[in-house]
Amino acid sequence: MAVGIYSVEAWDALPPGGNEIESLPISWWEVPPLAFFCVMVCLICPLLYQPAILLYAVGVWCTLGFRRATRQDVLVQPLRAEVYDYIKIHPGTPFSVIGKKMEINRGTLHYHLYILLREGRISEWREGGRTTYFENNGKYSMDEMRILSRLHSGTAGEICRFLAQRHGATRTEIARWVGIAPSSVSWHLSRLNSSGIVVSEKGDRKTTYCLTSCAFTLLCTCLPDIKSPIE
Repeated sequence: MAVGIYSVEAWDALPPGGNEIESLPISWWEVPPLAFFCVMVCLICPLLYQPAILLYAVGVWCTLGFRRATRQDVLVQPLRAEVYDYIKIHPGTPFSVIGKKMEINRGTLHYHLYILLREGRISEWREGGRTTYFENNGKYSMDEMRILSRLHSGTAGEICRFLAQRHGATRTEIARWVGIAPSSVSWHLSRLNSSGIVVSEKGDRKTTYCLTSCAFTLLCTCLPDIKSPIE
């Protein structure tokens, strides 16, 4: 007979959906005594099915021995620990990217992020309908969280990476490398400028763009691969 390990956690809110828990085989001696008793009663006398179910429900409500995930043991769950480590290594990553990179379904990821937020292990940054996540240890200021969140926002992130290596690039050069229209580049540059990430320098014939010193230092520190060669 297969032997497994299981744990039970209390819900503070309704599950967000999806397959949060995978079934694991357990030995008969690991079954709670009340549940084992109710099953035996139903097998011996089916007429006692309803009373046995009622007894079991009452027993569940009265049992005080369930375990709640706390700040101390919140990372005991393997997948939750992996999500936490991913956020530590990739600060400012949005929900969709975490799910895609780690190959976790939305329901399961929602659940583990909820637990990590509830126990204060991570923090979230909301801007423009997007939510990104950070390790919650006071490591990042609000300005740093805004900058790192921008880096993971698709096209804006690609522009930041390009400017990290091409100091003083023109709008046309950025558009050619990113692969979008110059007008779209202007829109992204305007938002990056308002966020304190990109500054413009006007010359005699052209305007060039570069990362602010704060943004460049932060990106190189938190994301060392930002300066990997651009092909």
